[in-house]
Amino acid sequence: MISPTRAFGHAAPSTPKFFSGPAVRRILDLIRRNQVHELGSRLLTLTEAERGEIGRELPGLVKDLRAEKTAELARRDYDADWERAWDEGFEIDEMLDELASALLLAGIGTITGPAAAVSFITGRDVNRRWAVGVNVADAVRVAASRPVEWQRDVAVRLARRIRRPNDRVAPLAVALLRASGAEPPDHDPLVAAWLRMMTHPDDPLTSCLLPRIFDAEGAGRELRDERLTPAPTRWLARVRGDVPRDRAIDGCVSRFLRGGEAQDLRFFVRLHDLLAPTPEETGARLRDYLRLLPSSPGPVAELAAKQIKAVFPIERADLVEAVESLTFRAEAKLATIGLRWLDAELRRTPSAVAEFGPALVTAYGHTSFNVQSRAVDLTLKHVTDGSLVADGIATLPADLAARLSARFSAGPQAEQPTEV
Repeated sequence: MISPTRAFGHAAPSTPKFFSGPAVRRILDLIRRNQVHELGSRLLTLTEAERGEIGRELPGLVKDLRAEKTAELARRDYDADWERAWDEGFEIDEMLDELASALLLAGIGTITGPAAAVSFITGRDVNRRWAVGVNVADAVRVAASRPVEWQRDVAVRLARRIRRPNDRVAPLAVALLRASGAEPPDHDPLVAAWLRMMTHPDDPLTSCLLPRIFDAEGAGRELRDERLTPAPTRWLARVRGDVPRDRAIDGCVSRFLRGGEAQDLRFFVRLHDLLAPTPEETGARLRDYLRLLPSSPGPVAELAAKQIKAVFPIERADLVEAVESLTFRAEAKLATIGLRWLDAELRRTPSAVAEFGPALVTAYGHTSFNVQSRAVDLTLKHVTDGSLVADGIATLPADLAARLSARFSAGPQAEQPTEV
């Protein structure tokens, strides 16, 4: 940290001509001396005329502070120009890091236009990466002295400036939304940032932002560490309690359908398990669960298969689609589930075998030998017309291919099917 004396020289800097009245000059002095707490209190006492006077020229103050630091460094002796340039860049950055909170408070307390205020407090001279975090309580207290519509406009504009969940302006944006009663903008990084913060049961933003977690990009990643055991953690319990059940189930399913990496969907898989949709609820969404089988991440596909199984029997066309999707999966566990469903259906309805021929051929090409072997066993058990699977025999390992070739070249009794 640099002291005001070292930062600005021993002589008190001259006050720019636009700072006329004593109250205004006092605000300037507090900013320069980085007396943030007193600055916050003084800002509450300004008249609108004084606010306007400071607010119009506040950006020029930063320019003056830079110029004063450059002039101070110019009086020092250096052996090389690069040393002067290094010191100038370092000390100006250090000065602005230290004054960032004071400048932010002054911007909130004096700049008249909401757009101009947000541009100032999110600019590179105020929104400093290495600065000490903003005292959100002080900033909200100062903002509360401005007109309500100004507060709401600034809150919404600032929320839209959030780019990442850990953005420096995020805590202030969320606090201003809460304090002003503004409608949170439809902005995905805002949702992710809000999830990262501590909330309380009566948070006024919950009713608006919590249902958005199903659509907001980045929300799932923020929630990936939520756990079901030994008891549902904070956000799992909050969604179950605060979001209508049908909306939560639909939200999970729609999030699965949009796809994404497994870690981004982990929370929604756990939430879906917590909600445990009934067969009636699953039946109403059967087509969506079927669409999840071919290419969703493994945990999602397993979840979908479990839901589909819970509503058996289903229409033949849907079952054929499900079996083909599962045998297409690289995971042996899922492909085996598909073959198990195929076997059960052909036990009940042997005449449907032609409809499942493509699924058997798909299983022949699986990377798992166990899946291939099981598919061959089921072929020998259920298929009598070799033309249904002829196109896939060449994709099998030699010993498995030989079993099928022997069967279909010698006739249906050449080999008795193995129980599967």
